[in-house]
Amino acid sequence: MTAATQGAGMELDGKTVVVVGLAQTGIAVARFCARRGARVVVSDGKPAAQLAAQMQQLEGVPVRFELGGMDLATYLAAELIVMSPGVPPLPETRAARAQGIPVIAEIELAYRFLHPAAALLAITGTNGKSTTTALTGALCERSGRPTFCGGNLGNMPLIDAVDHPANVAGGLVVAEIAAFMLENCTTFRGRTGVLTNITEDHLDRFGTLENYAHMKGRIWDLQLPTDLAIGNAADPWVMREMAGIPSRPSTFDSRPGAVLAPGARGAVISPDRKELVLRLDPDAGVERYPTDDLVIVGNHNLENAMGAYLAARDVGVSIDAVRAGARAYRPLPHRMELVGELAAAQGNIYYYDDSKGTNVASVAASVRGFPRPLVLIAGGVDKGGSYAPMLEALDGVCKGIVLIGKAAPLIREAAAAHGATYPVVDATDMHDAVRRATDLCSGGGGGDAVVLSPACASYDMFQNFGHRGRVFREAVSAVGATRLDLG
Repeated sequence: MTAATQGAGMELDGKTVVVVGLAQTGIAVARFCARRGARVVVSDGKPAAQLAAQMQQLEGVPVRFELGGMDLATYLAAELIVMSPGVPPLPETRAARAQGIPVIAEIELAYRFLHPAAALLAITGTNGKSTTTALTGALCERSGRPTFCGGNLGNMPLIDAVDHPANVAGGLVVAEIAAFMLENCTTFRGRTGVLTNITEDHLDRFGTLENYAHMKGRIWDLQLPTDLAIGNAADPWVMREMAGIPSRPSTFDSRPGAVLAPGARGAVISPDRKELVLRLDPDAGVERYPTDDLVIVGNHNLENAMGAYLAARDVGVSIDAVRAGARAYRPLPHRMELVGELAAAQGNIYYYDDSKGTNVASVAASVRGFPRPLVLIAGGVDKGGSYAPMLEALDGVCKGIVLIGKAAPLIREAAAAHGATYPVVDATDMHDAVRRATDLCSGGGGGDAVVLSPACASYDMFQNFGHRGRVFREAVSAVGATRLDLG
């Protein structure tokens, strides 16, 4: 594979293209292919009655729908099959591939149409990839160069970058990449590839953590020696995937006492935790960035920032633009977002919405190194596994845990086994949880935080993590706090 593949495109005019999956990505791919003259068939196992809204988005676009099941004959008649990221391998796609029909991911299709002189920054990982992507995008935008930021982030699939102003020489294309998206790639490569961390997730799809890690590591497998690979030095699975890669390795390390070895590329945190220290090239000096530039908090967000800074600097974003972008950046919704402040006699109480913290590893990363004492609101639908990593990360910073949802007994039992000395109390709903957490903060000291970071899925009490976060914000207002996320 060579860099010449990027920008070469594919001849779609007159070809039969099957788009598998009618969600946001499938809709975007269907439009893209139809605009280029392809005969588009959209295939989805769900019946039309469940996909009415999606079908409406393709009104007027010359596509044919095959819904409610997969037709093998359609797949075998295709000249190209494009997979949406949420769709697992199918018997029909295996059969098509066996017949020599190309089966590719949406990001692979997009990559082939990107300008060869546009810089693609590809970011993946189990946790932190959305924040790292959004922050990297914000830094790149401050450079003044045309910038696209999307992929698995928000409602901007990577295919939308092809017709975006950033798809030019000197443009910057920043993309969050999920493991699913790397399954059907043969040429996709980022000029810069970031791997934030690897923890247990999606094992129902990949079977083992080793298989999952290998899929994440594909972010680097097709890179060239001139490309940059950025990985988390504290994560053994990341380091395992980094071994033997063809590109230039660069690491970030948030562990206390971590230093940049002589001649090493990467980033660490200063001993006083007040600066991020970067070295871009082995023969260059270090660059220093105040952590006060960032409004995002927690050790995991310092890791996200180091990955973003290294990526942006490597594609030529200036130091001043990096600092300006960092100061202007605000967290994505429901990702450790400061949403309220309550004036109290003994010191203000701060309210953080981290409803996106739906697994134990994510919560552990969020609360480790938290800058103030906190009361955690946790619980929901248990996802299996141990709560021990979360409880270990809470040691020394937690003033109490307020439990909601079906997993409450499991978390309470885990806290007792861990030897937690702080209160662990139950709440009937989110409003009750915020009241109880506020009371625990009010017990003394001041400057405490109430953090919603549930470590569980939301479906027992809420529609999704976003709904859970919105109810939390309503509850924050109900206790008299000033909302900081409004207008």
